[in-house]
Amino acid sequence: MSESKFILNPSVDFAVIIDGFLDWIIIERGLSTNTVEAYVRDLRDFAEYAEKKELTGIEEVTPGIIAGYLRNLTDIGLSTRTVTRKMSSIRGLFRYMLQEGILDSDPAEGLELPKLPQPLPDIISVEQVEAILNAVDLTHPRGLGIRDRAIIETLYGTGARESELLRMETGDVFDDIGFVRLFGKGKKERLVPINDSALHWIGRYRRDVRPGLMRDKRTPVLFLNARGGKLSRMGLYKIVNRWCEAAGLSDVHPHTFRHAFATHLIEGGADLRAVQEMLGHADISTTQVYTNVSRGYLHEVYRKYHPRGSDKEK
Repeated sequence: MSESKFILNPSVDFAVIIDGFLDWIIIERGLSTNTVEAYVRDLRDFAEYAEKKELTGIEEVTPGIIAGYLRNLTDIGLSTRTVTRKMSSIRGLFRYMLQEGILDSDPAEGLELPKLPQPLPDIISVEQVEAILNAVDLTHPRGLGIRDRAIIETLYGTGARESELLRMETGDVFDDIGFVRLFGKGKKERLVPINDSALHWIGRYRRDVRPGLMRDKRTPVLFLNARGGKLSRMGLYKIVNRWCEAAGLSDVHPHTFRHAFATHLIEGGADLRAVQEMLGHADISTTQVYTNVSRGYLHEVYRKYHPRGSDKEK
């Protein structure tokens, strides 16, 4: 951003404004590193577009300029999700500038973002989860199979996001009360129930495997890689992929277990608000997508078991 020629006035570089905005979202909103990096890319792209329009100051940005940028993003074939994210970054920047008194009005106010479709998540059945767990080779060298079983049990048993599982520390497992502590988006903390089976495998891993993997005896990280360091996202993907393939399943990733966790709870009659709390969703509408999946399950049950549920009866 430091090379940008797009300025507020001859003495204030646009990069300075963006740096202030980024500091604000990190401190005030507690956004993750990945989210902040996405903001940087999005705002850099917008600054380049503004320069091509020969704007010399940010006060020259109008609703029409922003609408034109939106059309440009759509015309070059970006997905609705990407366009929406980029426009959200721009809206956030202008709201910040209005709040800080840098601008007198917000040119992005009233901007309508493209509506995102809510795709139904891919769900694996309870039987498929069991098949994956049973496929894990517990004789794997150095006890890595026991570690892998503990990881998959934790993913399915808590509905943890990948980042939440990788961030877990030994002190985040409360065996005595049957809960784990997870740190979600924006570093928000929540306690989630965990089942006895998952606790059993975590305990076995901690007792029999983790000490032999530890390179730094002081590391608090729960799940370690084979070299004793913190398990990476790619490492987690490889673990899940290995045992899913062993169970004869493809296209299963760590987040699939989160989807299964939520769907199986709702299919079992769990309250939607409770599932929302366990998943760490700020908005219940995010959780409601799983009710759509469950409706499909209910319809299948109806067709199978209701006397007039089958088309064959007509």
